[in-house]
Amino acid sequence: MHFRFFLPLVVAATMWSHRASAAADASDATNAQLRQNLEALVKKSGLHAGVAIKDLVSGDEFLVNSDEVFPQGGSIRIHLIAELFRQAAAKKLSLDEVRPLPASARTGGSGVLRHMTPGTVSMSLRDYATLVITVNDNSAANLLTDIVGMANVNASLAAQGTPEIKFRRRAVSRLDAPHAPENIGTPRAVMRALELLHRGAVVDRATSDAIIEVLALPEASHFKRELPGFIRFAGRSGSGPNHRCEAGIVLVPKNPYVLCVMIKDLRLSRERTRDYTTADALIGAVTRLAQERFMPVVAASTHFNRTK
Repeated sequence: MHFRFFLPLVVAATMWSHRASAAADASDATNAQLRQNLEALVKKSGLHAGVAIKDLVSGDEFLVNSDEVFPQGGSIRIHLIAELFRQAAAKKLSLDEVRPLPASARTGGSGVLRHMTPGTVSMSLRDYATLVITVNDNSAANLLTDIVGMANVNASLAAQGTPEIKFRRRAVSRLDAPHAPENIGTPRAVMRALELLHRGAVVDRATSDAIIEVLALPEASHFKRELPGFIRFAGRSGSGPNHRCEAGIVLVPKNPYVLCVMIKDLRLSRERTRDYTTADALIGAVTRLAQERFMPVVAASTHFNRTK
């Protein structure tokens, strides 16, 4: 009687074990193929590039040159925004506090505040953060940098275990940029910082979610161009005369992942257009490979809506 009762259970358990093993083998094969494809893409591009991708559910990582140091450009502002919210959570400042834009923060380059009449701009710190993400506003970034302190951003990055990321300069004019130290990081460290944010480890769950909401505001990004319009992306792009950096959390329901591509040493010769085009193409190709791994049904369709 006991044998007859347990035999079906043993058979069912054996079948489940075989199926689980087969699924694990298939997953391992898919992961190995993605790693191989990423390495081949970087090699074929001829660019000095690093890639870091992390499955935020399984913990699987896909890395190419992930411990090399790369310039970050404006992508460092992910961590500037995080520090702003850290200090708000610690009651050192209020996100709703209204501040005028001082002349010392105004600078050229991207953004809209530089076009405003001097002495007329005044808004909340939260609104300055919105401009930093949506239009990469250099003047807004400078104001927030002066308020939270560059040293505090770096101290927080080190404390959370990502000291490789270093915020080393405010936004400066294009003429001054070549002489200023660059913001730097490694693909692995950037991936780790974004993983901590998604996990709710930046202060607490509520603070982390509030940071993600700001980072997910609409902005121009090579990653977002390749993503379906209904998939949220929380991150920031960065670029300069000789580098590209794209980093963020792709908020796929039930299977979110971190995606980071960093490229340096782009040529400044007459061929620079070809270099930039190749860099953008590499970023797009990495994004599509990640889609095939994390949202295969969407990636297989040629009819989904992309962000413009």
